[in-house]
Amino acid sequence: MTAVMPARLSKPKQRDGGLKGAIGSEWIKLWTVQSTWWTLLSGIVLMLGGVAIAAISTRSQHAEGVPEAFTTSAPFVAAQAIGYLVQWTVAVLGVMMITSEYSTGSIRSTLQWVPGRGRTLLAKTVVLVSVMLVFGLVLGAGALGLSIVGLGEYGDSYTTDDAYNTVVGVALYLPMLGVFALGLGTLLRGAASSIAILFVVLLIIPIMLPAVNLAEVASYLPGDAGAALMHGGTDETYGRPVAGLIVLAWSLLSIFLGYFSLRRRDTM
Repeated sequence: MTAVMPARLSKPKQRDGGLKGAIGSEWIKLWTVQSTWWTLLSGIVLMLGGVAIAAISTRSQHAEGVPEAFTTSAPFVAAQAIGYLVQWTVAVLGVMMITSEYSTGSIRSTLQWVPGRGRTLLAKTVVLVSVMLVFGLVLGAGALGLSIVGLGEYGDSYTTDDAYNTVVGVALYLPMLGVFALGLGTLLRGAASSIAILFVVLLIIPIMLPAVNLAEVASYLPGDAGAALMHGGTDETYGRPVAGLIVLAWSLLSIFLGYFSLRRRDTM
């Protein structure tokens, strides 16, 4: 008697979510932690505070009849509020998007679910750029509108192109800055060290270089190039398109260094 063997049940092929699944995972992770909301809220508060300080200072000087009272345009005030204040919240968010996983150990789970290092980092980049692009547009337009109202008749004249370029410049600079911070956080794996280096690169070095006659070098750092992208700058070293390319180059360099570091090093 011949035994009849049951047909082997074929196992369904297991498929991962691909890049789309990785992006969905990063999107959920970003919005389910309170730090994201607090960071974005802090950016809005800093924008409001920066515009308010500039408007109050300008109005009070003119009201008191101060000789050579300070005057500026609404697009310039909006760009300054973003460049000197709001950019730090974006930098922190970019850093924390990866370093928080190292500090909690959840990076192990992330790389088990999405083994491809490039896909993991690309998903984080896509989510961060998408959020910062919308955030930049809203914040840039809001800062410009509030600056117009705040400065009132004491604001310098400006063109429609100036206003448009400032809003677009803010919307482009914040995502690229976020990617720069994300790459640095991936490279260093520590929030404190990454934020400290960002502070030095974006603020300290650009202040120090002109003191040793290297102001032109400072203009090619991401902070100064970002300022030129948002409000055109005060020198004629380069225009807004070149400024955008400089910031983009820094962002790509940072994210690629972070990627190679993520591939080579242990995830522990």
